[in-house]
Amino acid sequence: MATMTYSSLTQDLKDWMENDGTEFSNETDNFISLAEQRIARDIEPYAFNETSYSSFNTSDRFVSKPDDTKIIFHFLWLNSDSKRIFLEERTDEYIYDYWPTATTTGSPKYWANYSDTALLVAPTPDSTYTIEITYARRLAELSSSNTTNWLTINAQDLLLYACLMEACTFTKNREDLQIYTQRYQAAAEAINNQTRRRRRDDYTSPSNVMGENTLKPMNT
Repeated sequence: MATMTYSSLTQDLKDWMENDGTEFSNETDNFISLAEQRIARDIEPYAFNETSYSSFNTSDRFVSKPDDTKIIFHFLWLNSDSKRIFLEERTDEYIYDYWPTATTTGSPKYWANYSDTALLVAPTPDSTYTIEITYARRLAELSSSNTTNWLTINAQDLLLYACLMEACTFTKNREDLQIYTQRYQAAAEAINNQTRRRRRDDYTSPSNVMGENTLKPMNT
């Protein structure tokens, strides 16, 4: 199958909807943007996972999130022996209660989501430790200057049906909206099932580097 692009997707929308009117054409970017937002909420493939490295600022309890952060999975820092120290997630109220004096420093133990762009940690860092953040990223949106992304390469059906749902909503075509919604849901479920299978296999794979699981159940 040929790779879908921004240009081919906009043309597909016109063809499938049999509508090449100016008013419809002017809305195609909105259809795509709304579809991408919907998809970002409905699927979680491994391909969306990313790891970012930065460092604490000494005596600064705030840490900037990576620009494309959607959900944070792990937040850790490396000590002088390069040992990973995982921070435990808490609420910002807990952080402020646990470490009320921001100017007092120590080795960070907890983190909380503070805003869309920042994290809050406690204790306030006493050194510029290296930070490692594993998170689900937002995809760069399709446009005339960004013509492909993960969806156009790996989930063309999902993206197309999501866009058609938005187009049908715009044109008030309820019958086709129902059809494309069902197809979208099936495509999203297929991707999520694939992710669940991979996660299940990760947990059942042998832990022994030689490839054989030598762990035996304990007899009672």
